[in-house]
Amino acid sequence: MLAVWLGHGVLLEQLSRDLRQEKLAQESIQLQNLLTQSYPDIARAVKDVEQLELIFQHAFAFKVGQKPFFSAGIDKDVMTPLLSEKTSGVVYMKSGQQSLIGYRRTFLIDGQPVVLVVAETQIPQLAGWERVHVSIAVLSVLLLIVLCGLIFLAVHLALSPVSRVRNELADLHSGRRTRLHDAVPQEFSGLVTEFNRLLEILDARLERSRRTTANLSHSIKTPLASVLAILETDSSHISGDDRIYMATQLKSLHKTLDSQMRRGDVSGLQVSRSTQVVVLAQDLLDLVSRMCPQKQFRFSSTLDVQFRWPVDEQDFSEVIGNLLENAGKWSLSVVDLRLSESAEGLTLEVNDDGPGIQEDDRKRLLERWVRLDEQVDGYGLGLSIVKEVVDGYGGRIELLESSLGGLQVDILFPR
Repeated sequence: MLAVWLGHGVLLEQLSRDLRQEKLAQESIQLQNLLTQSYPDIARAVKDVEQLELIFQHAFAFKVGQKPFFSAGIDKDVMTPLLSEKTSGVVYMKSGQQSLIGYRRTFLIDGQPVVLVVAETQIPQLAGWERVHVSIAVLSVLLLIVLCGLIFLAVHLALSPVSRVRNELADLHSGRRTRLHDAVPQEFSGLVTEFNRLLEILDARLERSRRTTANLSHSIKTPLASVLAILETDSSHISGDDRIYMATQLKSLHKTLDSQMRRGDVSGLQVSRSTQVVVLAQDLLDLVSRMCPQKQFRFSSTLDVQFRWPVDEQDFSEVIGNLLENAGKWSLSVVDLRLSESAEGLTLEVNDDGPGIQEDDRKRLLERWVRLDEQVDGYGLGLSIVKEVVDGYGGRIELLESSLGGLQVDILFPR
């Protein structure tokens, strides 16, 4: 804006100079006509020129042959050198501290060479233009202040969501709130959503850790108490039955610890994690088939081997591992595992040819510690762990009747 204002000043100065030069040139033409008409009565011509000086407010000097004539109020020392030149056009002169403009015109009168100079006696006051220039400066400053205010207001309004998020983070840190508000501009909505999702994952992990610790404490309290009671007896000899009893209790304790620790590893959705689900499913299927060599495990998939899905590898292993282990345990001879992708998400299907489960008992099977057959080894945790993992992803688990005659378990990991 300052550059524009300075440029405007330069433009006004140049325009003023051009107008002054044009005015002097026009006056020189009038004086030439006057001298031409008055010649040879030079005295009358000088008198007429002096009258024009009062009208035009400019000084005049001319030389006919070798005789110079000067109007009143003109600096002869300044004008005399200008009359010695023979070229027409704009001339510049110095009078005191002022730099003035003149116009020189050369012509002939009856064969006599004439040199005419019309000159300013002082720099004209361009009060109107100066007022315009100053007014523009004042308006520019006011406009600049308004623009700064508008910019400040716009920046304040644009950054207000950032300030609100910053304040909410402070409240979150101090415990005054548990989640960030989702009413933010579109540029921040994804970030806030993912941050809240991460907080939910962390809360779910903490809750699972607390629950696992409580369950673990309850599960090992009785076996440890019984073993400790035997070890604290006064007798230094432990009978064979007591050794068998302690070994049984310690094995049970080992299995409980293993189950509970595996449950503690179930962590739900992980941010920025993905898994090659086909490769992992094939590896787990091979592992379970080695544990149950008398059963046939079959795998089918419509997915590419390098296909990846946003699911944690440990979570996916927990789901497939538990389903294949249960299916291998209850099947008669065949277990089918199938992976596919649909519009809803990633679908995982496990079928077995076992005895199946009555429809009324299927929902109970997803509860913790529920075992429909107490004579089969297990703790009733497998499918409940699967349900916790799937719920953590917002997915769906369904227990259906299999086309093979046994149980069909359908898992959906949504997009």
